[in-house]
Amino acid sequence: WLKKNYDFKKISFYIDELIILDVSRKEKDADRFIENLKRVSSFCFIPISSGGGIDTFEKAQNLLTNGADKVLINTNLKEKLLKKISEVYGEQSIIAGIDYINIKNKKKVLKENGTNEIEDDIKKYLNKVSKLPVGEIYLNSIDKDGTGMGLDFSILDFLPKNNNKSIIMSGGSGNSTHIANGLKNNSIDAVATANLLNFVGDGLLKARTELLKKNFNLPTWNANIIKKLRNKIK
Repeated sequence: WLKKNYDFKKISFYIDELIILDVSRKEKDADRFIENLKRVSSFCFIPISSGGGIDTFEKAQNLLTNGADKVLINTNLKEKLLKKISEVYGEQSIIAGIDYINIKNKKKVLKENGTNEIEDDIKKYLNKVSKLPVGEIYLNSIDKDGTGMGLDFSILDFLPKNNNKSIIMSGGSGNSTHIANGLKNNSIDAVATANLLNFVGDGLLKARTELLKKNFNLPTWNANIIKKLRNKIK
């Protein structure tokens, strides 16, 4: 299905990293997911982050040795697990995923595919996560996710002042302006979008082209050179 509906060889020229998550609500088929991850990674020359149900070192290792450059962990952000992964692969290989939602005018962190609310208030939780052995924090607004109506910048007010982790913003990016607004913010290091990948045809190409015109510091991939290199490697 992925090969039929997405041309990852071309998509690789429009983005800097690809995030692939297993969000199955039923029992996850780890072997099948790994097989799909390997197939997708064979089409891409960009880094791939992957996750979904990682609760042991072995599961993280399985992803990192089968096509993933980083793992995204959400529900099981436990120091013992993260420390073990970071000791082998480095902190830069771990992304802390945080899904949050507005409930009665308060931001709440949800785990387990958005089914369970954690007890900590979001400011306390973000402070705790910022001290864990991870390289990046992925902030995903459940309210904004899939809307294409822009990012939720209000979440940044809850980050600790001394935060030294890279911040990836997700949820609501539907055009180049949304991405530009995110990248112009000093607290944000990267912007993730599924909307432009899934629903807007050549939206990724158009967004990147617009951002490059506005002099954003993004690499420019030369598709012809990479194609020649591929042919030589083959």
